[in-house]
Amino acid sequence: MNRTHTILIDARAATRAHLGINRYVRSLLIAMIPELAENELLHVILSPDAEPLDCLKHPRVTTHVTSAPFGTFKSHYQAFKIAIKVKADIYHAPYILTPVSVPGKMVLTIHDVIPLSHPHYSSYWMRILWKYIIGRRVVKHSRKIIGVSNTALKVCEEQFGERIMNRSTVIYHGISSNFTPQLEDVVSDIRIKYGLPERFFLYVGSDMPHKNISTVLHAMALMDMTSSMPLALAGFDPEKSDLKHEVEDLHLEDRVLWVGEVPEDDLPALYTAAHALVFPSLAESFGFPVLESMACGTPVICSSLSVLKEITGGNAKIVSAREQREWRNAMDLANVSLEWHDAFRDKALAWVSRFSWTTTARSTLNVYRSLYRKK
Repeated sequence: MNRTHTILIDARAATRAHLGINRYVRSLLIAMIPELAENELLHVILSPDAEPLDCLKHPRVTTHVTSAPFGTFKSHYQAFKIAIKVKADIYHAPYILTPVSVPGKMVLTIHDVIPLSHPHYSSYWMRILWKYIIGRRVVKHSRKIIGVSNTALKVCEEQFGERIMNRSTVIYHGISSNFTPQLEDVVSDIRIKYGLPERFFLYVGSDMPHKNISTVLHAMALMDMTSSMPLALAGFDPEKSDLKHEVEDLHLEDRVLWVGEVPEDDLPALYTAAHALVFPSLAESFGFPVLESMACGTPVICSSLSVLKEITGGNAKIVSAREQREWRNAMDLANVSLEWHDAFRDKALAWVSRFSWTTTARSTLNVYRSLYRKK
Protein backbone atom coordinates (compact mmCIF):
# COMPACT_ATOMS: atom_id res chain seq x y z
CA MET A 1 0.00 0.00 0.00
CA ASN A 2 1.35 3.41 -0.97
CA ARG A 3 2.10 5.79 1.86
CA THR A 4 -0.21 8.81 2.07
CA HIS A 5 1.51 12.14 1.42
CA THR A 6 0.13 15.37 2.84
CA ILE A 7 0.68 18.67 1.04
CA LEU A 8 -0.05 22.00 2.72
CA ILE A 9 -0.29 25.13 0.54
CA ASP A 10 -0.18 28.45 2.39
CA ALA A 11 -2.62 30.42 0.24
CA ARG A 12 -3.19 33.31 2.66
CA ALA A 13 -1.79 35.86 0.19
CA ALA A 14 -4.40 34.88 -2.40
CA THR A 15 -6.59 37.94 -1.89
CA ARG A 16 -7.65 40.96 -3.92
CA ALA A 17 -4.91 42.94 -2.17
CA HIS A 18 -2.24 40.83 -3.92
CA LEU A 19 -3.59 40.44 -7.44
CA GLY A 20 -0.62 38.67 -9.03
CA ILE A 21 -0.20 36.20 -6.14
CA ASN A 22 -3.97 35.69 -6.10
CA ARG A 23 -3.93 34.81 -9.81
CA TYR A 24 -1.00 32.43 -9.33
CA VAL A 25 -2.39 30.58 -6.32
CA ARG A 26 -5.95 30.23 -7.59
CA SER A 27 -4.87 29.11 -11.05
CA LEU A 28 -2.35 26.66 -9.59
CA LEU A 29 -4.97 25.10 -7.30
CA ILE A 30 -7.55 24.77 -10.08
CA ALA A 31 -5.01 22.96 -12.29
CA MET A 32 -3.32 20.94 -9.52
CA ILE A 33 -6.27 19.33 -7.74
CA PRO A 34 -7.29 17.11 -10.70
CA GLU A 35 -3.64 16.00 -10.96
CA LEU A 36 -3.37 14.74 -7.37
CA ALA A 37 -2.51 11.06 -7.00
CA GLU A 38 -4.78 8.82 -4.95
CA ASN A 39 -2.31 8.83 -2.07
CA GLU A 40 -1.93 12.63 -1.97
CA LEU A 41 -3.99 14.83 0.34
CA LEU A 42 -4.06 18.60 -0.01
CA HIS A 43 -4.59 21.11 2.80
CA VAL A 44 -4.96 24.82 2.00
CA ILE A 45 -4.60 27.75 4.43
CA LEU A 46 -6.78 30.74 3.50
CA SER A 47 -7.15 34.27 4.78
CA PRO A 48 -10.55 35.40 6.10
CA ASP A 49 -11.03 37.64 3.04
CA ALA A 50 -10.22 34.94 0.48
CA GLU A 51 -12.60 34.69 -2.47
CA PRO A 52 -14.56 31.41 -2.89
CA LEU A 53 -12.99 28.74 -5.07
CA ASP A 54 -15.14 25.78 -6.10
CA CYS A 55 -12.20 23.40 -6.67
CA LEU A 56 -11.51 23.42 -2.91
CA LYS A 57 -14.68 21.32 -2.40
CA HIS A 58 -12.80 18.29 -3.73
CA PRO A 59 -12.95 15.29 -1.31
CA ARG A 60 -9.15 15.13 -0.93
CA VAL A 61 -8.87 18.85 -0.11
CA THR A 62 -9.20 20.36 3.38
CA THR A 63 -9.27 24.12 3.94
CA HIS A 64 -8.19 26.05 7.04
CA VAL A 65 -9.12 29.72 7.46
CA THR A 66 -7.12 31.99 9.76
CA SER A 67 -9.02 34.54 11.81
CA ALA A 68 -6.30 37.17 11.37
CA PRO A 69 -5.62 38.93 8.04
CA PHE A 70 -2.55 38.00 6.02
CA GLY A 71 0.65 39.87 6.87
CA THR A 72 0.05 40.04 10.62
CA PHE A 73 2.09 38.19 13.24
CA LYS A 74 -1.10 36.52 14.47
CA SER A 75 -1.82 35.18 10.97
CA HIS A 76 1.71 33.71 10.70
CA TYR A 77 1.36 32.13 14.14
CA GLN A 78 -1.99 30.59 13.17
CA ALA A 79 -0.47 29.23 9.94
CA PHE A 80 2.37 27.71 11.96
CA LYS A 81 -0.10 25.99 14.32
CA ILE A 82 -2.08 24.63 11.36
CA ALA A 83 1.13 23.21 9.87
CA ILE A 84 1.87 21.41 13.16
CA LYS A 85 -1.67 20.01 13.32
CA VAL A 86 -1.70 18.82 9.71
CA LYS A 87 1.77 17.19 9.92
CA ALA A 88 2.37 17.97 6.28
CA ASP A 89 5.14 16.32 4.31
CA ILE A 90 5.34 19.44 2.10
CA TYR A 91 4.67 23.06 3.08
CA HIS A 92 4.41 25.19 -0.06
CA ALA A 93 4.75 28.93 0.46
CA PRO A 94 3.61 30.57 -2.80
CA TYR A 95 4.74 33.95 -1.46
CA ILE A 96 7.86 34.88 0.44
CA LEU A 97 6.08 36.26 3.54
CA THR A 98 5.45 33.07 5.52
CA PRO A 99 6.37 31.75 8.99
CA VAL A 100 10.14 31.74 9.41
CA SER A 101 10.24 27.99 10.03
CA VAL A 102 7.57 25.34 9.57
CA PRO A 103 7.17 21.59 10.05
CA GLY A 104 7.60 19.58 6.88
CA LYS A 105 9.79 20.32 3.88
CA MET A 106 9.31 23.85 2.65
CA VAL A 107 8.89 24.68 -1.02
CA LEU A 108 9.06 28.40 -1.71
CA THR A 109 7.92 30.20 -4.84
CA ILE A 110 9.94 33.33 -5.63
CA HIS A 111 8.15 35.91 -7.77
CA ASP A 112 10.47 38.85 -7.18
CA VAL A 113 12.55 40.60 -4.55
CA ILE A 114 11.59 44.15 -5.53
CA PRO A 115 12.32 45.63 -2.06
CA LEU A 116 15.96 44.58 -2.61
CA SER A 117 16.40 44.78 -6.37
CA HIS A 118 14.59 48.15 -6.55
CA PRO A 119 15.04 49.54 -3.01
CA HIS A 120 13.72 53.03 -3.86
CA TYR A 121 10.22 51.53 -4.05
CA SER A 122 10.31 50.26 -0.45
CA SER A 123 10.90 51.58 3.04
CA TYR A 124 14.12 51.08 4.98
CA TRP A 125 12.44 48.65 7.39
CA MET A 126 10.92 46.65 4.54
CA ARG A 127 14.40 46.25 3.03
CA ILE A 128 15.78 45.11 6.39
CA LEU A 129 12.94 42.59 6.73
CA TRP A 130 13.54 41.13 3.27
CA LYS A 131 17.33 41.06 3.49
CA TYR A 132 18.00 39.77 6.98
CA ILE A 133 14.87 37.87 8.01
CA ILE A 134 13.24 36.66 4.81
CA GLY A 135 16.55 36.17 3.05
CA ARG A 136 17.89 34.06 5.90
CA ARG A 137 14.80 31.85 5.81
CA VAL A 138 15.06 31.47 2.04
CA VAL A 139 18.62 30.18 2.35
CA LYS A 140 18.21 28.03 5.46
CA HIS A 141 14.70 26.59 5.49
CA SER A 142 13.52 26.07 1.91
CA ARG A 143 14.27 22.60 0.60
CA LYS A 144 13.25 23.64 -2.92
CA ILE A 145 12.84 27.08 -4.46
CA ILE A 146 10.62 27.62 -7.48
CA GLY A 147 11.40 30.69 -9.55
CA VAL A 148 8.67 31.95 -11.87
CA SER A 149 11.41 32.90 -14.34
CA ASN A 150 15.16 32.59 -14.81
CA THR A 151 15.31 36.31 -14.15
CA ALA A 152 13.69 35.91 -10.73
CA LEU A 153 16.21 33.28 -9.68
CA LYS A 154 19.15 35.30 -10.99
CA VAL A 155 18.09 38.29 -8.88
CA CYS A 156 17.71 36.02 -5.84
CA GLU A 157 21.19 34.64 -6.39
CA GLU A 158 22.55 38.19 -6.46
CA GLN A 159 20.79 39.07 -3.21
CA PHE A 160 21.05 35.84 -1.20
CA GLY A 161 24.08 34.02 -2.62
CA GLU A 162 24.67 31.23 -5.10
CA ARG A 163 23.83 28.46 -2.61
CA ILE A 164 20.12 28.79 -3.33
CA MET A 165 20.66 27.85 -6.98
CA ASN A 166 21.42 24.24 -5.99
CA ARG A 167 17.85 23.91 -4.73
CA SER A 168 16.13 26.01 -7.37
CA THR A 169 14.11 25.31 -10.48
CA VAL A 170 12.18 27.47 -12.92
CA ILE A 171 8.47 26.82 -13.38
CA TYR A 172 6.73 29.42 -15.50
CA HIS A 173 3.21 30.59 -14.78
CA GLY A 174 0.49 29.39 -17.08
CA ILE A 175 -2.13 31.39 -18.91
CA SER A 176 -5.78 30.51 -18.46
CA SER A 177 -7.52 28.95 -21.45
CA ASN A 178 -10.08 31.76 -21.11
CA PHE A 179 -7.53 34.07 -22.74
CA THR A 180 -8.14 33.48 -26.43
CA PRO A 181 -9.27 35.81 -29.25
CA GLN A 182 -12.91 36.61 -28.56
CA LEU A 183 -15.86 36.68 -30.96
CA GLU A 184 -16.72 40.03 -32.49
CA ASP A 185 -20.11 40.32 -30.78
CA VAL A 186 -18.45 39.80 -27.37
CA VAL A 187 -15.81 42.40 -28.21
CA SER A 188 -18.49 44.81 -29.39
CA ASP A 189 -20.30 44.46 -26.07
CA ILE A 190 -17.08 45.27 -24.19
CA ARG A 191 -16.53 48.38 -26.29
CA ILE A 192 -20.03 49.54 -25.45
CA LYS A 193 -19.71 48.65 -21.74
CA TYR A 194 -16.50 50.67 -21.27
CA GLY A 195 -17.10 53.36 -23.91
CA LEU A 196 -14.15 52.32 -26.07
CA PRO A 197 -13.53 53.21 -29.74
CA GLU A 198 -12.72 50.79 -32.56
CA ARG A 199 -8.95 51.25 -32.18
CA PHE A 200 -7.02 52.06 -29.01
CA PHE A 201 -3.88 51.26 -27.06
CA LEU A 202 -4.45 49.44 -23.79
CA TYR A 203 -2.62 49.31 -20.47
CA VAL A 204 -3.69 46.80 -17.78
CA GLY A 205 -2.21 46.90 -14.29
CA SER A 206 -1.82 49.14 -11.26
CA ASP A 207 -0.75 52.79 -11.25
CA MET A 208 2.17 52.23 -8.87
CA PRO A 209 5.29 54.26 -9.72
CA HIS A 210 7.30 51.26 -10.94
CA LYS A 211 4.64 50.59 -13.59
CA ASN A 212 6.05 53.66 -15.36
CA ILE A 213 2.81 54.76 -17.03
CA SER A 214 4.14 58.30 -17.01
CA THR A 215 6.63 57.48 -19.78
CA VAL A 216 3.84 56.32 -22.09
CA LEU A 217 1.81 59.44 -21.30
CA HIS A 218 4.76 61.63 -22.26
CA ALA A 219 5.19 59.57 -25.44
CA MET A 220 1.52 60.19 -26.21
CA ALA A 221 2.11 63.92 -25.82
CA LEU A 222 4.83 63.72 -28.50
CA MET A 223 2.51 62.03 -31.01
CA ASP A 224 0.25 63.66 -33.58
CA MET A 225 -2.96 64.14 -31.65
CA THR A 226 -5.06 64.20 -34.81
CA SER A 227 -4.12 60.72 -36.03
CA SER A 228 -2.91 58.68 -33.05
CA MET A 229 -5.09 56.25 -31.14
CA PRO A 230 -6.22 56.98 -27.58
CA LEU A 231 -4.82 55.10 -24.59
CA ALA A 232 -7.18 53.13 -22.32
CA LEU A 233 -5.93 52.66 -18.76
CA ALA A 234 -7.42 49.68 -16.90
CA GLY A 235 -6.79 48.01 -13.56
CA PHE A 236 -7.02 50.83 -11.01
CA ASP A 237 -9.41 53.47 -9.71
CA PRO A 238 -8.74 56.69 -11.65
CA GLU A 239 -10.31 58.83 -8.94
CA LYS A 240 -7.55 57.77 -6.55
CA SER A 241 -4.72 58.08 -9.05
CA ASP A 242 -2.13 60.85 -9.30
CA LEU A 243 -2.01 60.15 -13.03
CA LYS A 244 -5.11 62.29 -13.52
CA HIS A 245 -3.09 65.41 -12.76
CA GLU A 246 -0.33 64.32 -15.13
CA VAL A 247 -2.84 63.73 -17.92
CA GLU A 248 -4.19 67.25 -17.39
CA ASP A 249 -0.70 68.77 -17.34
CA LEU A 250 0.11 67.08 -20.66
CA HIS A 251 -3.25 68.12 -22.15
CA LEU A 252 -4.20 64.52 -22.85
CA GLU A 253 -7.72 64.66 -21.42
CA ASP A 254 -9.27 63.73 -24.77
CA ARG A 255 -6.78 60.97 -25.54
CA VAL A 256 -6.73 58.99 -22.29
CA LEU A 257 -9.68 56.74 -21.48
CA TRP A 258 -10.19 55.76 -17.86
CA VAL A 259 -11.51 52.19 -17.82
CA GLY A 260 -11.04 51.61 -14.09
CA GLU A 261 -10.94 48.23 -12.40
CA VAL A 262 -12.03 45.39 -14.67
CA PRO A 263 -13.50 42.02 -13.62
CA GLU A 264 -11.33 39.12 -14.75
CA ASP A 265 -14.18 37.76 -16.89
CA ASP A 266 -14.04 40.94 -19.00
CA LEU A 267 -10.29 40.86 -19.61
CA PRO A 268 -10.19 38.48 -22.63
CA ALA A 269 -12.62 40.64 -24.60
CA LEU A 270 -10.88 43.84 -23.48
CA TYR A 271 -7.50 42.54 -24.67
CA THR A 272 -9.04 41.38 -27.96
CA ALA A 273 -10.64 44.78 -28.51
CA ALA A 274 -7.34 46.64 -28.16
CA HIS A 275 -5.09 47.32 -31.12
CA ALA A 276 -1.97 46.82 -28.97
CA LEU A 277 -1.04 46.51 -25.29
CA VAL A 278 1.57 48.86 -23.83
CA PHE A 279 3.47 47.65 -20.76
CA PRO A 280 6.26 50.07 -19.74
CA SER A 281 7.06 48.59 -16.32
CA LEU A 282 10.39 49.18 -14.57
CA ALA A 283 10.09 46.12 -12.29
CA GLU A 284 8.11 42.91 -12.70
CA SER A 285 8.05 39.40 -11.32
CA PHE A 286 6.41 37.91 -14.41
CA GLY A 287 3.99 40.12 -16.34
CA PHE A 288 0.61 38.40 -16.67
CA PRO A 289 -0.97 41.14 -18.85
CA VAL A 290 1.75 40.72 -21.47
CA LEU A 291 1.08 37.01 -22.05
CA GLU A 292 -2.68 37.35 -21.60
CA SER A 293 -2.76 40.00 -24.31
CA MET A 294 -0.64 37.84 -26.62
CA ALA A 295 -2.96 34.89 -26.00
CA CYS A 296 -5.90 37.05 -27.13
CA GLY A 297 -4.12 37.92 -30.37
CA THR A 298 -3.22 41.47 -29.38
CA PRO A 299 0.38 42.59 -30.05
CA VAL A 300 2.47 43.88 -27.17
CA ILE A 301 4.86 46.81 -26.82
CA CYS A 302 6.75 46.35 -23.58
CA SER A 303 9.80 47.59 -21.72
CA SER A 304 13.19 45.93 -22.00
CA LEU A 305 13.09 44.23 -18.59
CA SER A 306 14.95 40.93 -18.63
CA VAL A 307 11.88 39.03 -17.46
CA LEU A 308 9.70 40.52 -20.20
CA LYS A 309 12.28 39.62 -22.84
CA GLU A 310 12.37 36.12 -21.37
CA ILE A 311 8.63 35.45 -21.34
CA THR A 312 7.92 37.05 -24.73
CA GLY A 313 10.76 35.25 -26.50
CA GLY A 314 11.26 37.88 -29.18
CA ASN A 315 7.56 37.98 -30.04
CA ALA A 316 6.79 41.46 -28.70
CA LYS A 317 8.13 44.90 -29.54
CA ILE A 318 10.77 45.72 -26.92
CA VAL A 319 11.39 49.37 -25.99
CA SER A 320 13.79 50.99 -23.53
CA ALA A 321 11.68 51.59 -20.44
CA ARG A 322 12.30 55.32 -19.94
CA GLU A 323 12.92 56.44 -23.53
CA GLN A 324 9.87 58.53 -24.41
CA ARG A 325 10.82 58.93 -28.07
CA GLU A 326 11.29 55.17 -28.48
CA TRP A 327 7.81 54.65 -27.10
CA ARG A 328 6.44 57.29 -29.42
CA ASN A 329 8.10 55.65 -32.44
CA ALA A 330 6.89 52.18 -31.50
CA MET A 331 3.33 53.37 -30.92
CA ASP A 332 3.38 55.39 -34.16
CA LEU A 333 4.40 52.29 -36.09
CA ALA A 334 1.70 50.21 -34.43
CA ASN A 335 -0.79 52.92 -35.28
CA VAL A 336 -0.08 53.13 -39.02
CA SER A 337 1.19 49.68 -40.05
CA LEU A 338 -1.24 46.80 -40.46
CA GLU A 339 1.70 44.58 -41.41
CA TRP A 340 3.31 45.30 -38.03
CA HIS A 341 0.10 44.42 -36.22
CA ASP A 342 -0.56 41.18 -38.11
CA ALA A 343 3.05 39.97 -37.87
CA PHE A 344 3.24 40.43 -34.10
CA ARG A 345 -0.26 38.97 -33.67
CA ASP A 346 0.63 35.74 -35.45
CA LYS A 347 3.96 35.38 -33.63
CA ALA A 348 2.33 36.04 -30.26
CA LEU A 349 -0.38 33.42 -30.72
CA ALA A 350 2.17 30.79 -31.72
CA TRP A 351 4.49 31.58 -28.81
CA VAL A 352 2.06 31.84 -25.92
CA SER A 353 0.55 28.39 -26.43
CA ARG A 354 3.45 26.93 -24.40
CA PHE A 355 2.26 28.60 -21.16
CA SER A 356 -0.20 26.18 -19.54
CA TRP A 357 -1.39 26.00 -15.95
CA THR A 358 -1.63 22.23 -16.29
CA THR A 359 2.08 22.13 -17.10
CA THR A 360 2.77 24.46 -14.16
CA ALA A 361 0.74 22.26 -11.79
CA ARG A 362 2.39 19.02 -12.94
CA SER A 363 5.87 20.51 -12.65
CA THR A 364 5.06 21.79 -9.14
CA LEU A 365 3.75 18.39 -8.07
CA ASN A 366 6.96 16.83 -9.36
CA VAL A 367 8.91 19.17 -7.06
CA TYR A 368 6.80 18.01 -4.10
CA ARG A 369 7.21 14.34 -5.06
CA SER A 370 10.98 14.67 -5.28
CA LEU A 371 10.94 15.56 -1.57
CA TYR A 372 8.68 12.77 -0.31
CA ARG A 373 10.24 10.44 2.21
CA LYS A 374 11.37 7.27 0.51
CA LYS A 375 9.91 3.95 1.64
